Amino acid sequence: MNRLKQLYTRHGVRFVLHTCFYLGILITLFLMYGFHTANTGNYIYNDF
Repeated sequence: MNRLKQLYTRHGVRFVLHTCFYLGILITLFLMYGFHTANTGNYIYNDF
């Protein structure tokens, strides 16, 4: 456990872990809501 704490205190390791974590969240959101529905919504000013 102490070795993991020492490894986590390194700036490069922390950066890579945080990047992978947030990239995983982003990919999960894309998979949940799909890539193809990004531009299919109505434009907000079409009804004016």
